[in-house]
Amino acid sequence: MSKSDVALQTLVDVVTHTQADINITVTADGAPITGILISAEEFATNVAQQISRAHDFASEDVKGFNLLFEHLGEAARGEFLHLRNAHLTTCAEALQGEGGWWRIRIADVSGWSCGQVSMLR
Repeated sequence: MSKSDVALQTLVDVVTHTQADINITVTADGAPITGILISAEEFATNVAQQISRAHDFASEDVKGFNLLFEHLGEAARGEFLHLRNAHLTTCAEALQGEGGWWRIRIADVSGWSCGQVSMLR
C-alpha cells in the first residue's frame, strides 16, 4: 500500500472538523473522479438515508442501519475521503445529471486538484 498524501489528508481533516465542503477532483487507480469533498459523517448519514428510502425497511431496521453507518463514518476518519455529487469522468462524454456518493481510500489517490472538472458539450 502506498503512503498517503499528507496535504490531501490535511484537507480531509479540515473538512471533517469544520463540516465545510470543497470541490475536488482526484485520480484513483487511473480514474479521474470529480465531486464535493465532505465529511465521513455526512457521507454515512446520506448513504444510510438513500438506502433506507430505496428499500422498505421497518423503523427498527432503519435505526440499526443508521447506527451501523454512523460507526462507519467514525471508523473512516484518516483512511478514506468521501465525495458528494461525484462523477467518474471520461473524455468521451459530458457530465450529466446528479452525481453519486463516492468513498475512496486516500492511499489510492495518485493525484488531486481543488475544483471540479466541467466538460463542454
